[in-house]
Amino acid sequence: MKPLRRKWAQVSLVLHYLGWVLFVVVCQIFGNVLERDFNIPTFGVGMFGVGLMLMGPVLWRLTARCPHCGKRGGPLSWVYKKSYCSRCGHILPFDDGPLNEEETPLDQRARLGLKRGWAWLVLALTAAGTACILAAWRIMDFAVRSPADLEEKWARQDVGLPLLLAGVLLLLAMAFAADFRLVCPHCRKGHLPPWQPRGKARWCWHCGAALAFGDELEME
Repeated sequence: MKPLRRKWAQVSLVLHYLGWVLFVVVCQIFGNVLERDFNIPTFGVGMFGVGLMLMGPVLWRLTARCPHCGKRGGPLSWVYKKSYCSRCGHILPFDDGPLNEEETPLDQRARLGLKRGWAWLVLALTAAGTACILAAWRIMDFAVRSPADLEEKWARQDVGLPLLLAGVLLLLAMAFAADFRLVCPHCRKGHLPPWQPRGKARWCWHCGAALAFGDELEME
């Protein structure tokens, strides 16, 4: 059984958080300095940061594969932490941890049902928040070429800023609902994705319990 390589998890985490640093810290705080003193476009640096943020999880999916069922990806951590495959429920072996760690048989683990209504609420809040943020960005994206343009820009900001705030609040509400209502009731760490099919189970990555919507649990 081929174990997962910890070095790829570490490289993926470095790329992901480096992208966040470039996008949030460099662009938002030092953006004016980059453009004024170094003639470096902030937009380009920000897009490069977004690319690194996405590259981290993509690299992990390409390099990590469950040796039991072949599912790609899984929990990311810098050092070894006992974790389970969400598809087959077996412990994921890493090269820096025990290769044959004892695990509870699948048919003896807890089976926990969550309410589907919270999943629909999370999806609705995500769609509404994203729509508000995109609409706000579109409204406030206006080039200033004259004093009249400047007045129009301020008028657009009067509409765009409340939309932006509403979008952020909706996404925060979504994160709150997901963290408290779609979390594993047994360990409060693993999550059930809101798009999980009805009657299908997903194994908690932290405690190995079977999570599903409703009372009918069918193991994948």
